[in-house]
Amino acid sequence: MLGVTAGVLLLAVLGAAFIALQYTRSAVLKDNQRHLTETTNSLVREYNDRAEVGRLNHESQLLETADTQSSQASLGNLSRAVLLNVDGVAGGFYSSARKAFVGYAFPTGSGAPENPGIDDLAAGARPSLLEAAQDAALSGRPSERVIADGQTLLLINAIPIRDGPRYVGSAWTTMRLTSLPGTNRFRTYLIAVGLGIAALACVLLTLLVVSGLQDGVRKIEGGLRNLEQNLSSEIPIETDPDEIRQIARAINRLGTTLKEKIESEKQIEDRLRHAERLAALGRLVAGVAHEVRNPLATIRLRLQMCHQDSTNSEIRESCMVALQEVERLNGMVNRLLSFSRPVHLQAEPTNLGQLVERRLGNFSEMAKQHNVKLIAKLNHDSSRTVQVDQSRMAQVFDNIIHNAIDAMAGSGGTLCVNVAIEAKTAESREICVEFNDTGEGIKSDLISRIFDPFFTTKTSGTGLGLSICHELVQAHGGEINVASAEGCGTTIRILLPVHNKETAKQPA
Repeated sequence: MLGVTAGVLLLAVLGAAFIALQYTRSAVLKDNQRHLTETTNSLVREYNDRAEVGRLNHESQLLETADTQSSQASLGNLSRAVLLNVDGVAGGFYSSARKAFVGYAFPTGSGAPENPGIDDLAAGARPSLLEAAQDAALSGRPSERVIADGQTLLLINAIPIRDGPRYVGSAWTTMRLTSLPGTNRFRTYLIAVGLGIAALACVLLTLLVVSGLQDGVRKIEGGLRNLEQNLSSEIPIETDPDEIRQIARAINRLGTTLKEKIESEKQIEDRLRHAERLAALGRLVAGVAHEVRNPLATIRLRLQMCHQDSTNSEIRESCMVALQEVERLNGMVNRLLSFSRPVHLQAEPTNLGQLVERRLGNFSEMAKQHNVKLIAKLNHDSSRTVQVDQSRMAQVFDNIIHNAIDAMAGSGGTLCVNVAIEAKTAESREICVEFNDTGEGIKSDLISRIFDPFFTTKTSGTGLGLSICHELVQAHGGEINVASAEGCGTTIRILLPVHNKETAKQPA
């Protein structure tokens, strides 16, 4: 757009300059002098042709015998024949032998008298005309004169005529100019108006280009301010010049790229902070668990001895209650120790679909007690095997299933587990295990904390179950994500990588 506008602007300026040059005084003079020279050369060529015929007939040159009546008539006819169709030009010959003008003719349609004399022809400029003709004949070079007479100009042109080694005279022409620029006011006004219009058009085109650029720059500035507040905003590019649209597209791409990079860096930072918290808590938990385990073993031993030795039924019942609590504490200590230890996997080919069905079967009685329906939806690709640690992955599934049943324990519901292969990129694929329950859901402000150690929404929970699941899934190179809304249930997605060599394996 800007290139086209600049091109139009340049053409307009060049056109105005060309018109101005065409109508300047010097340009008009040169054009008429060139026309006059061509006419004079025509006279010289006609004379030379006539002279060549005379030489073949052994006749004398016309300019050498110009004092005879026949030569005068012949030269006059020759001049009239050449100037017949040349308006406004008079011409003839000059004889060096006679030192006078011979065979001249008036221009056609000029209103000249029937028997004009040379003084009538030149209108008082005979000395200048004679001087130019003599100069050409004597010097052997063309001669030109420009004579100003009031508001008009008289142009004179003379070209020597040669006969062998000597010059016998010259051919001359003259014309009167009365409408040169500067002398014709109306034409001058027209030229000035034309140049003014051309200049105005140039100014308007320049303002149009500048206005378009200013609008585009303001739009880009506004778009950059919007990007500072929201990287998702884009600069509209409907009717702007091509250059502005290219800049706007580049800025829009930059905003999208920055948004993606910021989101990626935020995810990495969240993972690093989570890993740091887990590492610190792991060290703390390991120390506490070891310190608590030994006293618990002593308390359990004493309670067992008291239970065996006592004959009082109330004491024996109290011992049993205490032993149950000790076992619960011992289980908690074991989970703490499991959380603090590095994860060592023993991967083997596993059919996740079958593993999910077995784990759901283990919870069938518990589900019936809480009026929960268990459903497994297995895609045909779910029969493919993946390399996972079966016991660790079973621990992950058990924890999620247990939490889902607890979330629906009050009013019942449905837990649906889907297993399917998903394409991650053109070269890699993932197997997705998705748990959907119809429970109470999780508040939006708590979702980001559910994988934190010791965070729980249960009154009797330890807050380690999902943290351990998170660590185990990540140890397999996978991802675990939660989507939930209060009153709308919860969805937990586990994505595990499927390598090419694994997708080709079929279950035994």
